[in-house]
Amino acid sequence: MRDLIKNDVSTCVGCNRCIRVCPVESANIAYSDGGDIRVKTNPTQCIVCGACISACQHGSRDYFDDTERFLADLAAGVPISMFAAPANYTNGENWSRLLTWLRQIGVRKIFDVSFGADICTWAHIRYIQKHKPVLSIITQPCPAIVNYILIHNHSLMPNLSPIHSPMLCTAIYMKKYEGISDRIAALSPCIAKANEFEQTGYVEYNVTLKKLYEYMEDNNIALPAKETGFDHADSSLGIVFPMPGGLKENVELYLGKALRVDKSEGTSVVYKALREFSDENRHNLPALFDVLNCQEGCNLGTGCRHERSMFEVNTIMDIARHNVLHSRTAEDFDALYEEYDRALNLDHFIRKYRPLRSHPRKVSEEQLARAFKRLGKEDETSQKFDCSACGSETCRDMARKIVLGLNITDNCIKKVHEDVKKKHEAVLELSERNASVLGDITKVKELSGDITKSVCCVSSAIEQYSRMAAVINQISKQINMISLNASVEAARAGEHGKTFAVIAEEIRNLANTSKVTVSETERVTEQAAESTTWINSTVDQICSEVANAFQNLTCISENTQTMIQGDE
Repeated sequence: MRDLIKNDVSTCVGCNRCIRVCPVESANIAYSDGGDIRVKTNPTQCIVCGACISACQHGSRDYFDDTERFLADLAAGVPISMFAAPANYTNGENWSRLLTWLRQIGVRKIFDVSFGADICTWAHIRYIQKHKPVLSIITQPCPAIVNYILIHNHSLMPNLSPIHSPMLCTAIYMKKYEGISDRIAALSPCIAKANEFEQTGYVEYNVTLKKLYEYMEDNNIALPAKETGFDHADSSLGIVFPMPGGLKENVELYLGKALRVDKSEGTSVVYKALREFSDENRHNLPALFDVLNCQEGCNLGTGCRHERSMFEVNTIMDIARHNVLHSRTAEDFDALYEEYDRALNLDHFIRKYRPLRSHPRKVSEEQLARAFKRLGKEDETSQKFDCSACGSETCRDMARKIVLGLNITDNCIKKVHEDVKKKHEAVLELSERNASVLGDITKVKELSGDITKSVCCVSSAIEQYSRMAAVINQISKQINMISLNASVEAARAGEHGKTFAVIAEEIRNLANTSKVTVSETERVTEQAAESTTWINSTVDQICSEVANAFQNLTCISENTQTMIQGDE
């Protein structure tokens, strides 16, 4: 099936609004992109209800249609005829002037889908009268509803109305009864119609009103002054078909209250109603269930401009209804159906369905338990937190999506809160450890200062010792000189000076020993001085590093305290 939803994940902020409004569990996938939450569509599961486009406030969601291809093919001379939905009356300033412009750019014939809606109502009534179906019939003009049933709720396929939508009834009439062989384009209020056209093969282009008017505005195209109408006879009450309850009103116009017709519309309720329809006792169900995806019907559909209020749109439709009902009698309506009975073949307007996808795989309780564990929800209270911030209505739905790979644990606000709480506790512990480390560093800083003082004392003592050694060295030189003089005098004394010569020699030996000792002392002192210089340098470096560490840890501690106070 054609992918119609455009994703611009670069603008996605992970707000989960798209998930929250989507009526289908598996149509959106949340994932992590570098730590940021992003959400993209799952095209095989999307029913193209358009709810996410309306909900997105960040420009992340838009849609594809065939407007550009349609205009390009017209410009290339491709023969194209067209039909316009009744929403054409409620979008834009002047629908008849728009028809004139379309003809000017090459559209050959243009039909009103209100005409096809009349055929659609006739076909429903005749089908019920002919086949007297046992099952309640879900009317299928809305392609998003059909997509939902064909993809996600196959049990409702037997209930789907076999009658084509008003647009397809119009296309079939154009081809089979008017002999139009051109390609058919739809001027449409609905994104999902492209899927219907793809599945049935009658219509080539889904040209949405919104994209067509945007093209005209972007290219400064002004509508011509001339007004033109449609290329067929006037329609009946089919003009109100796209309004909520439009089919019901059309059926009751011809049959009164002979058939019970219930209705439901809007993504927030209609899909819930269809799920209830699946489980309901068939004796409680209506003959016809008239359903629409859009809350205000096709006139404010997913492919419309939405420039008019609901009340203005309803006023335009009410005027159209009034004109039809007051310009014709009951006999005129009966005559119209008799004409359809003569001119049309009911079988031409019958559609057959086939499922598009299988149901999503089942999820076991064991898988859910593991998903809850990953979410940090292992008790009943946390498993029923049900805040819906993740986009799912309940925590159990979120756990299912975790199992199915449609969402991630980081998208659970409760889990994120608990993770932040744990990190907060870790920060508190780190703060306490920082305080302890700061105390230790303070002690190291104090010890480093004591070492520096002690080394300074040692350096001072070495300097003093060096001065003392210098004095001893000087004394040694003087003693050596005295000893030398004494030896000379002893030699002159001859025999009487021998004893004095021995004493002089001993004094000289003592002087030499003192000199050697002083020399050794100077060497050791020099080494000690070098060592103390190195110790001083090293201690200075240690002090500098300790000071830097102290400053950094102080900064970390202050920031941690600020964070803690901010969290509190």
